[in-house]
Amino acid sequence: MTQDEIMALAKQAGFERLGHTDDDWVCLPKNVKNFAEIIALAERKTWEVEFAGMGEWACVHLLQERNK
Repeated sequence: MTQDEIMALAKQAGFERLGHTDDDWVCLPKNVKNFAEIIALAERKTWEVEFAGMGEWACVHLLQERNK
């Protein structure tokens, strides 16, 4: 995921910019929870596309390799 994509998801979760730089953001605890849920959903969608048609064990081995 690119920085621009992450920033767009942060805005979607309710984060607000305070200034004109990428370092000036404000959020409430509920925004952090929303952001985590949105990021998790985006990652699951990416994995669904990547793993489509692969067998279960192929996916397991691929994930194990990524986590090394």
